[in-house]
Amino acid sequence: MSDNEHKNQPNTNGTDGTHDADTDAPLEPAKLDHWSPVTEAMRSQGDPRVTKRGNPLDPPDKGSSMSRMLAIVAMIFVVAFVVLWQNTPDPTKQAIFYGKTTPDEARAPQPDEPAPGNFGQVDLMGRLFLRGLNLFGQHDIMSQIEAPGMDFIEEDRVRIVMISAEFEDTEAALQRLESLRLELLGFDESDDPDEIALSTNDLVLQEINILRTLYTDGADALSADQAQQLKDRYGYIGHVALTHGLPSTDETREKLTNGFTTLLLFLALVGLIVVLGPLLGLVLLILGIVQFSTGKLRMRARVPAPGGSVYLETYVLFVFGFIIMAVSTFLIQNSKYPEFAAFSLLAQWLLLGTIFWALVRKTRFHDWKQSIGWNTGEGVLKEIGCGVLAYIASLPVYIMGVIVTMILLILKEMIQTQSNGGVVPDPEPVSNPIFEMIAQGDLFIILFLFVLATTWAPIVEESIFRGALHRHFRARLHWIPTGIVTAFLFAFMHDYGPLMVAPLIALGFMFSFMREWRGSLIAPVTAHFMHNFSLMSFMIILVQLIKDPVG
Repeated sequence: MSDNEHKNQPNTNGTDGTHDADTDAPLEPAKLDHWSPVTEAMRSQGDPRVTKRGNPLDPPDKGSSMSRMLAIVAMIFVVAFVVLWQNTPDPTKQAIFYGKTTPDEARAPQPDEPAPGNFGQVDLMGRLFLRGLNLFGQHDIMSQIEAPGMDFIEEDRVRIVMISAEFEDTEAALQRLESLRLELLGFDESDDPDEIALSTNDLVLQEINILRTLYTDGADALSADQAQQLKDRYGYIGHVALTHGLPSTDETREKLTNGFTTLLLFLALVGLIVVLGPLLGLVLLILGIVQFSTGKLRMRARVPAPGGSVYLETYVLFVFGFIIMAVSTFLIQNSKYPEFAAFSLLAQWLLLGTIFWALVRKTRFHDWKQSIGWNTGEGVLKEIGCGVLAYIASLPVYIMGVIVTMILLILKEMIQTQSNGGVVPDPEPVSNPIFEMIAQGDLFIILFLFVLATTWAPIVEESIFRGALHRHFRARLHWIPTGIVTAFLFAFMHDYGPLMVAPLIALGFMFSFMREWRGSLIAPVTAHFMHNFSLMSFMIILVQLIKDPVG
């Protein structure tokens, strides 16, 4: 049905009876028994067109029943694919694409490149403890670093050896080195260790030899190239290892282990904010609930009459583009040129174009702005202020999501323990991909990530989820189920795993509330910006305080 045909239908935009009393969803024209040509003729163009609860009411969006059906089928396909993709481990993907976990074209690491590994677990904890070396003393640090569930690669185990030398003793480090060496060479208990030659072609085996010389004969016994290899490959931990055996008053060693007080002060400040923020948010949330229940909090979002598909098409197009980008990035990361994968941070900006799909479908620019939520509401500054207050009020809801995640993880462990006959399973490794990139990336990578999180995500994700998708579902659903549906779809676009998405669902629902309350995307964009800015700033500052440049 065309737009002109819609305009000739009985009035679905009146001030009474146009929405279901329970759901606030627009009624079909056939359900409007009070309409007549006389009453319609008496209406003036200036009459407000709103739902019974005060939301401005629009005609159906562009799109036919056929395009809507095709969009629904496409949405089911792309959502299922992206959820499976985001929750499939990389080794499984590698097995699917290459038949094994590592493609043949993978480039071997070089002696002057940083060693791979999980910075968030081994390297980060090692740096933290080594910077507080004098404070920690001989406490049982190794049991914390080697906690169950840690996923160690060869380079991680070399890091553990270097940390062990500082917190256990030289003999313990040498024993770890020998155990790792024999394991890498495939040593069997029936073999004679003295007959196993050390391969100098393998970097890790080469570094085992370097460390054995270091712990046996001292740093002076190493060549300049060997010392530089430890520095280049293992950064801060390598620098500390080269000072092994020196007194704590040595200038070089003292410089490396200073700065822990600054880190503690920063963490204390963050802890204070984490406590006070949700308390203030709880007060604002209670006030908001009271105002909403008394009718003082009026919803302003424009609600379309049922029909149309253009904004569901917008969402499908965005997710399809995301899939292409995610798969392409994975293939590049596992090619001979993994360094080019960083360009995916720039390529994501291409998805910004999907926001304007409705304009391609010949929606008027003014109508598109109103429908998707890119309007100034009651003024830009007021909308920003509402976004700030609403974000603070959403913090208790976010914490509830965190608590739900913790409960789910505990339940999972209990179920696994029961199925294993009472044996507690090792916890799965926890990793944050963004944190890993910040820790390992250079200045440009960190800058691209920061801009992506604080600019791209608030603009693009809010336009898609709280703009286009919210608009489409709002035609037939109350804002609460609309918010729940869009929050789930928003959360599962991220690769945190099904048990870790509860905090994102909580945030996504609160962003939908802001969209419905203000009738504009400015408030949820502001809240999204505040959340990502806070997390990104915390991670960047934390990593810099722990890493601290070394000479």
